[in-house]
Amino acid sequence: MNFRSVCTILIAGLLSAGFAPQTKAAIIIADTVIDFFDSGAGPMPGPYGGTFPGDFPVPVPLTYATDGDPTTFVSLPRGSYITLGFSNGFVFDGPGLDLFVSEIGGNDETASIYISSDFGLTFTLLGIATTDTVTGFDFASIGYTDNVNAVRIIGLDNFGASPGFDLAFVQGLEGSVVVIPEPASLALVSLALLAGVAGTARRRKS
Repeated sequence: MNFRSVCTILIAGLLSAGFAPQTKAAIIIADTVIDFFDSGAGPMPGPYGGTFPGDFPVPVPLTYATDGDPTTFVSLPRGSYITLGFSNGFVFDGPGLDLFVSEIGGNDETASIYISSDFGLTFTLLGIATTDTVTGFDFASIGYTDNVNAVRIIGLDNFGASPGFDLAFVQGLEGSVVVIPEPASLALVSLALLAGVAGTARRRKS
């Protein structure tokens, strides 16, 4: 069997059984602070927050909301907000939940979550994040199909020892299309390669 025959078998196998394009998702963190607004409703000028367990409320850097550490947080009292961006990709509407917002505490602290596909120029309300949990959101629930590159979190109350919504991190599912061979395709490729090797061996013997 010559090289052209091997290629023909390979191409025919790939076309018939198919290399299936599949969506592969990876978790990415909102790692950039786009803007921050202090409403003045808290016990001290913002940003404040702390570590849990640890000291709070104390002045903190805004990076406490972007470091991915579930024990550090920025508190957002009523009317205060922070806008975070994804510097290494975007979040898309995939199967199931797409965006995750973590709040530390347990004092009925809530926040409105807005999403943007133009780096914070315009926003769409996604829903309400709740207290002492990681709240998951599905973009399909509001019919949102654009790629999200910014998220705004607005505090809705002044509850808790560090008053307001204690934001630890925002994560999302980053989408990229990769080609993953199906089992049938792999079998055909293997057979074609074996046939090519056998043909080459016969040719050398003769």
